[in-house]
Amino acid sequence: MRKSTETKITAIRSWLDQTLEGATPGDRLPNVKAIMRQFATAQRTVQQALKPAIDGGRLRAQPGSGLIICDPDREAPAAAWEGDLLVLYRISESRLARSVLQEMEARLKSRGSKILQIGYSSEAQALDVLRRMGRFKACLIQIHFEVISIDFLAALRQCARHIIVDGVSAVGIDADAIGTNWREALSVAFRTLQEQGHQRIGFLTSAHQARQISMARREFRLLCRWLPDPAEGYLIEIDKLPGAMHIDDVKGALAPLRRADGRLPFTALIAWGIVEDFVLERALTDLDADVGNTLSVMLLGSTDFPSEHINRFDVIGNSHAQKLDVFEQVISRRIALDRTSPQVHYLEIDHIRHGSVIPIGDDWV
Repeated sequence: MRKSTETKITAIRSWLDQTLEGATPGDRLPNVKAIMRQFATAQRTVQQALKPAIDGGRLRAQPGSGLIICDPDREAPAAAWEGDLLVLYRISESRLARSVLQEMEARLKSRGSKILQIGYSSEAQALDVLRRMGRFKACLIQIHFEVISIDFLAALRQCARHIIVDGVSAVGIDADAIGTNWREALSVAFRTLQEQGHQRIGFLTSAHQARQISMARREFRLLCRWLPDPAEGYLIEIDKLPGAMHIDDVKGALAPLRRADGRLPFTALIAWGIVEDFVLERALTDLDADVGNTLSVMLLGSTDFPSEHINRFDVIGNSHAQKLDVFEQVISRRIALDRTSPQVHYLEIDHIRHGSVIPIGDDWV
């Protein structure tokens, strides 16, 4: 190919890229003859320049109408998609996490959507799977507080037109994120306890470095500045992810804090990451903590997921039912190839009272 022809093709493709960037499907470009005149070149040169965009489904040459801009995803035949939704989830002990996926699959399949679920134990394993997958309209990824690498995001983008993340720990990327702002939930719990007169407050949580968890720990330290004595704010960390804390983990973290009289050093405890309410109940019972008399307790979590609580502790967090509805709405739009910008969807915070928080009285020391 002569150098002048290569230069013309490069110029036409550069012009085309700029034109497509600000265009919407259905818009029309100048016809081939007009482009020939614009760039003072032959028909064959123009056709060569346009070929990648036409082959990729970004342009359609329609007799009598010229060149029409297309959405390659919408133009693709059904056979071009391996399925509607790919669900990737990091295997965890959380029954709540599994419930979200099971319920979403049931709802979307009832609408006729084609769904594939794949669990993984490491990112390397997930990347190996993605390299062998076809293309999906959307991918729901449940990372369970783990880090998403750049390589993983790139692989997801190659595999799916849209990405939806369960949780808001991965924000600021080209993906929809759905979850709870746990800093907000913690602040509501802390303020509620202060209003009841509590000035010595503990926060039992995970020591993991995930963004949401580390930001909640930072929020607690900040809130403690407003206590009469900031040193009476007790941050208790367990080196396990939310959902993986067991009775002995909780006892092991709290027992060393007990005073000579056997009582814990705070009058109120906020717990986040213990997704089975009986775990906290049993641990506190074994430590002889008198909940509702010498200790107020607030649990951060789902307000309406049965296994998370036994109606024993006050719960602050999001509604599981609302979360499912938001997931269904967002995923359905993405399966329909909605091209609106990705959003972060924060769930509403609610406080369900079960009587584990009472005002400071004469018996509290």
